[in-house]
Amino acid sequence: MNKILKNIGVTTLILICLLLLIIGLFWGNVKWNNYSKEKEAIRYQKEVCDTMTTVNRKIEFVLDGFSKKETKQVRFYLVRNKSIIRDSMVKADVNPAVEYQNVMLPFDKISIIDQVIVKAGNRYFLLTGLSYRAKYNYGMFGPVGDCECTLDGFEKINGTAAGYGWLIKKYGLLNYP
Repeated sequence: MNKILKNIGVTTLILICLLLLIIGLFWGNVKWNNYSKEKEAIRYQKEVCDTMTTVNRKIEFVLDGFSKKETKQVRFYLVRNKSIIRDSMVKADVNPAVEYQNVMLPFDKISIIDQVIVKAGNRYFLLTGLSYRAKYNYGMFGPVGDCECTLDGFEKINGTAAGYGWLIKKYGLLNYP
């Protein structure tokens, strides 16, 4: 009887050790995968994303705190080297069900060093610092797929950090030269 209990104890101990070994190997594999993907993202950022100089897609903005009348016509000015090179007016679709309005940047192609001035109502917003960032799609156990450059949007609005990129009326400039 003593020998049987000893065999059951040793077998249970071996099974527990094997289970812990499998869990440890799985955890180590996930951690190593995350580490190598982070290193790859840093390399991709330097070699690919930091070399991109133009944006070839429309950028969406959110106007918040403006009345329907103020958002019916939104003006955009594209500034390069302190001179306006293009301007455009967009008629926003006003949705009375929500307090904010989505507006698309009307320029198809802009440089990352360009500045954009947005005039909504009597408020001005100076948008600067477009940038791309290397990112992965994340799954349950970390990054999956290939690294890609995604547009981060404008880094600064009126000289301060952009946050989520919403153009809020109370933060707009009243008299912009």
